[in-house]
Parts: sequence; C-alpha cells; structure tokens
Amino acid sequence: MNQDVQILEKDALTNRVILRNEKLGLDACEILAQAVNAVDPYTCTYEQLQVQNQQIIIDDKVFNLKNFKRVFLLGFGKAAVPMAKAVIDKLGSILNQAAVITKDPKFLAENSYQGKLKVYLGDHPIPSGLSINSTRTLLTNLPEMTKDDLVFVVISGGGSALFTDPVPGISLDDLQKLTQILLNSSADIDEINTLRKHLDQMKGGRLAIRLQPACVATLILSDVIGDRLDIIASGPTVPDPTTYQDAIEVLQRYGVLEQVPETILAHLGKGVNGLVPETLKPGQTLSENVFNFIVGTNYRAAMAALEKAKALGYHSVLITTALIGLTDHIAGFIDGIADTVIKYDVPVSKPACILFGGEPTVIVAGDGLGGRNMDLALKIVPKLSGKKGVLFISFATDGEDGPTDAAGAVADGLMYCEGRDYFGLNIDAFIKDNDSYHYHEAMGGLIKTGSTGTNVNDLMLLLINSVP
Repeated sequence: MNQDVQILEKDALTNRVILRNEKLGLDACEILAQAVNAVDPYTCTYEQLQVQNQQIIIDDKVFNLKNFKRVFLLGFGKAAVPMAKAVIDKLGSILNQAAVITKDPKFLAENSYQGKLKVYLGDHPIPSGLSINSTRTLLTNLPEMTKDDLVFVVISGGGSALFTDPVPGISLDDLQKLTQILLNSSADIDEINTLRKHLDQMKGGRLAIRLQPACVATLILSDVIGDRLDIIASGPTVPDPTTYQDAIEVLQRYGVLEQVPETILAHLGKGVNGLVPETLKPGQTLSENVFNFIVGTNYRAAMAALEKAKALGYHSVLITTALIGLTDHIAGFIDGIADTVIKYDVPVSKPACILFGGEPTVIVAGDGLGGRNMDLALKIVPKLSGKKGVLFISFATDGEDGPTDAAGAVADGLMYCEGRDYFGLNIDAFIKDNDSYHYHEAMGGLIKTGSTGTNVNDLMLLLINSVP
C-alpha cells in the first residue's frame, strides 16, 4: 500500500498564504490530503478485486479461472505501477506476466516486482519517441492471444500520451505539433481525445481488438469529467461513439485547421471517405468479452474531503464534480458563491467549506509558465480582494499542474493588495502572459507536493470562517 500523501507538509512552513491564514490554511492541507489518500491507486484497485474458489470477482462480474489457461496484465498511466502492484499482490501465482508504461522514473525501481512486473517509461502530456517505443515493445512482448487467456488492463490519467502508436503515415513530430495546438486552444479533453482516437492504432477500442480473442477486464482510475469510459486514456478498450468527421469538426470549431500538419488532415479526410477503418463502435459483437470497471473517481476524492471538513467543524457542501469551463468564468462563479456565504450563510453557514471537482480550461495566449489550477487561482485573486477569512485553493490531484513542479496555488483576500502595494506586481500583466506560476511564486502561494501517485482531475476548495 502507498504511504499517505501529506499535502504541504514542507510548504506549510514557508507558504506565506497558508501561514497567515493559520487554522484555515492548515485545515485546507488536511482536507486535501484526505481527498488524495482516498483515491490511492493501489488501495482502490486492490479493494476492487476479490479472489475466491477459483474465481476473480469484480463488482458483480465473475471470471471463472477454470476457463483460462493464462492471465496477463498490462497498463499505462501515471498510476499504472501501483495499480499493477495491487493486481499482482491480489492474484499472486495466478498471474503469468505483467508490463506497464508510466511517466515517473522512480517507478523503474519496481521492475521485476514479485518477479512479474516490467516497467517502461513514456512522456506526458506531449507523446514522445519514448512513449511510442515503450508502447510497441509492450505489445510486441505479448504472446499471441487465445480464447483461453484473461487480460487485465490498468488505466489511469496520462494514458493517452504514454500509450501511443500512431497510424501509418503520421510522424511523431506531426503528432506532437497537433497535441500542442490542442493544448493551447480551449478544447476540452473530450475533444482532444476525439482527435487522438482517430490517429492511433490502439485508442478508441483498438487495443480490445488487438487483444482478441482473449477476455479483457479493464480497471480504470478516472481522470475525466463524468467518468466517460470512451474518453479516459482515449478509451483503448471501449467502443467509441465519435467519428472522423467529429475530429475534423473539433479542428474547425477552434479555428486551427490551417495550423494542423497536412499528413493529419489527409488521414482524417481518408477516414471521412471510408478509406481507412473507423474505431470500434458501440454494438459491435467484439465488446461482449471486454469488461470495463472504474476503481476511483473525483467524486470519491471529493466525498473524502467533505467528510474531513465536517470532522474539522466546517459546514460543508460539494457543489459539483463536473466543473468545466474557462478559468475566467469559473473564478467569477466561485467568487459569487463566496459572496453568498459571507452575506447570507447560503448554501451553508460559516465556518464553511465549499468543494468543487472538475477541470478548468485555459486559453494560452502568452509565453508565461503556469497550469489550469494556478491560472484559476490567479484569476480569483482580484475577486477575493478585501474579503476577510476566505481561502481558496485549486489543486491537481496528480500533483502536476501544467509543465511545472507545482500542483496548484492558494489565494486569499489579502493577495491582490499585497502583490500590488508591497511587491509591485501588476497582476493583469501576469494574467495576460499566462504567467500564473511566477505570480504565485512571488506571493508564496504555490502548492508543491511532488507526484501524488494518483490522478482524478482537480479539486477546488473554498474555506470561509466566521470573521465578519
């Protein structure tokens, strides 16, 4: 089992925003720690599997081991290694072979875990040659599947970039360019993965096809709003309802068609005209021996946070686990709730803990450094200005917000004036340049946890005490 994550264990001693909010700040740390620990990938996976009387039971599905001669495990994602270890520990000698692709090099230390696990590395969020080589090596090392085989697949956040095998004719460089274009737009993960599924040989149910005629059981740690199976890691073992035309419409919607490499547009065009195969579609008989199970979600993390907040004495409410939209709009929405609690004790009375789960979106127009959570915290700073006894945190549950070493940031009612009057910071310039990291760094509001080992989207926490 993984050790519990201690949010801000080190930062709490130096984070000015946490320190000056005293109990409010330290309570926020405890609440977030409880949330992250509730979705520990090892625990979530281990508890989902039951082995008894030559049967493996997941939810209400029974896999009779008498029907299988071999059992395999493969996986990909930031949490692939702890999830794989849970399956290995639960199945023991039942399991024949295991291999996963993950991001953090520290997991290479788990190579040959219990004499079974092979760990490969890849990159995220932009796929790399390492991702492609690891994917192809993992697949090449799998023996030819038969109907007497049972294959477990463990999937977690980051799987789309880590498990990558582009269709013929699409170069790595072109794929990287497209990924960056999409990340810089305001396209959401549903739209981004619609493109990915139609440019890859394993996404959109194609891994399930590759593993036929074996029986496939996929265990999923969800990092997607609404826990849509066809979106998580681009749905490698799930039928895909989207089409090549949908993929083209995403590019049109965000006005990026002219930026996209010609090879990609050509492939999508062939798909629209039926010249290349579509992804696995709902209703195809292939899906009858493929089963998908969710082991951990943003909701599970949020509910754990809610219970911790109540135990600490806060009147607590979870507003939603599907908070999406531009950070500008979300900042206004959350500030409106703060005003309502302060003035009317609605939807809960003070001291209050208001929780949100989801994934904000940032339009990248500047050259600064940041991530969606830091950007949201930056956008809310001016709105909270002058509000006493209010603390806001936006936090990536995987500990990685954008291409930075921070997981998110803290904001309160003092930051705006302090930054302007004492540090000489022009917050509008930081917002315009998408430079949320350096603003929060200067203000002492960055949250740095390192990799948490899990990934279930983002959590936003609004604490309001009884100060008038």
